Amino acid sequence: MLRPTSISVGMLVAVLALAACLSVGYGLGTLRPQGRPVPDDVRTARIVRGADRFSKQSFYTSPDLGLMTDIQLQNHEVEIVGERGAVFLKNDATVDKYIRFRACVSNVVAVRLETGSFLCRGAWAGSAFLFDSAGRTVWSYAGEGEGGAVDDAAAGRLGPSGIEGVVVGLNGGGGVRWIGLDGKTLWKQDDGNVWHVELAAADDKSGNVIVHSNAAGKLTVRDAEGKVLGNYTPEVYLAQFALTAWGDSPLLNKIVTSSEDSIYILSMDGKTVARLPAPGNADIAETSGTLVHFTGHTPYYAGLLRHRLWNRSLLYIYDDRNQITYQEVLSEDCASMHAVPSSSDGDELLLGCKGEVWKYSPRTGSDSAAGHGL
Repeated sequence: MLRPTSISVGMLVAVLALAACLSVGYGLGTLRPQGRPVPDDVRTARIVRGADRFSKQSFYTSPDLGLMTDIQLQNHEVEIVGERGAVFLKNDATVDKYIRFRACVSNVVAVRLETGSFLCRGAWAGSAFLFDSAGRTVWSYAGEGEGGAVDDAAAGRLGPSGIEGVVVGLNGGGGVRWIGLDGKTLWKQDDGNVWHVELAAADDKSGNVIVHSNAAGKLTVRDAEGKVLGNYTPEVYLAQFALTAWGDSPLLNKIVTSSEDSIYILSMDGKTVARLPAPGNADIAETSGTLVHFTGHTPYYAGLLRHRLWNRSLLYIYDDRNQITYQEVLSEDCASMHAVPSSSDGDELLLGCKGEVWKYSPRTGSDSAAGHGL
């Protein structure tokens, strides 16, 4: 953990050096040193447990899209977003619409803005881009002259009035920026190494707020003007994270992250709601998770740990006791998950990887089909 209270000059130099390494490393999608060999735990692709409970098959293939970084449901169609474009699939998995946009060096997500449909979230080595529904560039934001390069961006509505825009987190001392639909900066707030940003529903239902991590590994919540509503210290250093639903609520108002051999579900004030085992995880990973109702109203939780520089991913599926019912090591980079309705009573899990989306379904008669709820 990096939580110094008082340090000597020598320690300060070491901390600043570490911060510089983290800035470069995380900007490229990782906090680990470059060039480290693939650890034995994630070297070989395999199903560690649960092969008798879930089946896996290809759902959609398109190498032209690159890495599939977001999967959503829109108007009863499956929307799959990649680094170079997006596709809309009908119920029978046939293509309804295919969109291309300029290649992005970071994750691209579907957004619902008046002027934009896709957001290239940006990374230390690349700008953030907003694309319209036809894939045309609306604007780009690099952070030049703003005190740092882009670490991350998120789009949506903010505050009680629901104003639309994009929040950008910058590297170094660049802080947090709110960008209007025309690409202009509307306000700036200071902070250091804003690794990851999201727009999330406030607990008091007063509209969306900004949540982000920073160099201190803390969770910060800001209002529509960027003013700090809360500054929290989770039990783990918080860098990359994702929004998630948890338990009985479908709202994306919890935070999922990981540290060492565990996946953590955190509340909006940084408290640990659940700690899920993640055996075999080799290092700090990019984390995401989603609820899945495989059978009827029975919820499971799927957690994904992404090691992009090793081209490896770890998938875990948990039951109501937070126990692993399925565990897999994939020898590919996977960056997105979403639950979609199946032809039977329940959901299937889609996993987006490079050029491929996989579908996971419970095997008939397996323990998972009987299920337990969270």
